[in-house]
Amino acid sequence: MRNLSVKARVTIWFTLLMLLITAASLGFVITVGGSMMESYSLTRLAEMVNDNADELRYGKKGLEVDDDFEPYAGGAYTLIYDEAGTLLYGRVPAGFNPREPFLEGEPYLVGSSGGDFYLYDRRAEGGRLWLRGVLPLSAAGGFPLVAARLAFFILPLLVLLAAAGGYLIARRAFRPIDKIVAAADAISEGRDLSARIGLPPRGDEIHRIASSFDNMFRRLEASFEAEKQFASDASHELRTPTAVILAQCESLERGERTAAEYAEGIAAIRRQALKMSKLIGALLQITRLEQGTVKASFERADLSELVGVVCRESRLLWREAVLETEIEEGIFADIDVALMSRLTGNLLENAFKYGGGLVRVSLHREHERVILSVSDNGEGIPPAELEKIWNRFYRLEKSRSGGGLGLGLALVRQIADIHGARVTAESGAEGTVFTLLLPVKSQGSEPFKV
Repeated sequence: MRNLSVKARVTIWFTLLMLLITAASLGFVITVGGSMMESYSLTRLAEMVNDNADELRYGKKGLEVDDDFEPYAGGAYTLIYDEAGTLLYGRVPAGFNPREPFLEGEPYLVGSSGGDFYLYDRRAEGGRLWLRGVLPLSAAGGFPLVAARLAFFILPLLVLLAAAGGYLIARRAFRPIDKIVAAADAISEGRDLSARIGLPPRGDEIHRIASSFDNMFRRLEASFEAEKQFASDASHELRTPTAVILAQCESLERGERTAAEYAEGIAAIRRQALKMSKLIGALLQITRLEQGTVKASFERADLSELVGVVCRESRLLWREAVLETEIEEGIFADIDVALMSRLTGNLLENAFKYGGGLVRVSLHREHERVILSVSDNGEGIPPAELEKIWNRFYRLEKSRSGGGLGLGLALVRQIADIHGARVTAESGAEGTVFTLLLPVKSQGSEPFKV
């Protein structure tokens, strides 16, 4: 058995299983079917005798039998006796003793020289007559013998059909295995994770295995790409808090400071250090979200307060620019607080860095969605570039490039997608407007405070 191919083993096991199932099914049918046929025959025997009892008369003229009287039907005989046990009417089946004593009640089995018979006795005409139904055992229980004879011819045919069908199914099912092995070897030898098995989609197990392998290779490729991008994302996002910490350190090193000034500077450094820690955690989370290994931590939060906090922090970093805000109070939404803070901060940083010095932030609710817009008065983005700015590492060649790595807006779109939101950009001569359309549900009872 070990030296046989998988197809041969599958065929053999399939054939043996079909043989066992067929034999068990036929045995069940013979047993249960025989019992049911026997019960049905006895019921019909009693019904025939009872029906015939209504078709006869016994009086001064003797026995009178109607034309509807059936002396023989369905292998059963009906005999008429007088009260003394003398046979008056009917044909006695071969081998049956007509002088068997009467036993009124349910059908019963008696033995005779010619075999076994089922009898059913009942009185008629006020007890002056006996009606006896006689059914040979062979007629009542002949179904098992007939079924056994049929099984003798049917069972070998079913086994042959099962063997042939099992072999054909196994050969067809395992045909894509060679293609899977060849594709896996090519990926392993060439170290090319972009290669795929590429079997057409079907519902059988082999094609599902091939699809699973393709999905695995796809996720591996995405994981390697995400790891390569993580370093670039981290360096891009950590530049601002690092610059703030260095600026605070240089400020504290210039001459003597009061205790309050030192405490304020240390507090600012601590805030930025915590912000760096949160940024690293957010970047790790984005990478894992991109890979599908973890899910966003959504919670009911005060979006109005969150946007206000980010705006106040941005004013400290960009003191030379003007920031105007129009934030509607009491807007709550199911968001990931860290990711939404990153999204808002990236939009503000982009507006401060590439705008003309005036930044406007608007937050309001409209029906079942929240609209967050960040606009600037910069030179604007050419229409041909608007869709490209969302790509990672894409940078404009004009003044809006600013020397960045082109990751901020890519992260904005990724975070928006995670929240089921849509982010758009509109640009013209008067500046650029970035708009986030975030669907919201009804407000909960215990919102999270930012």
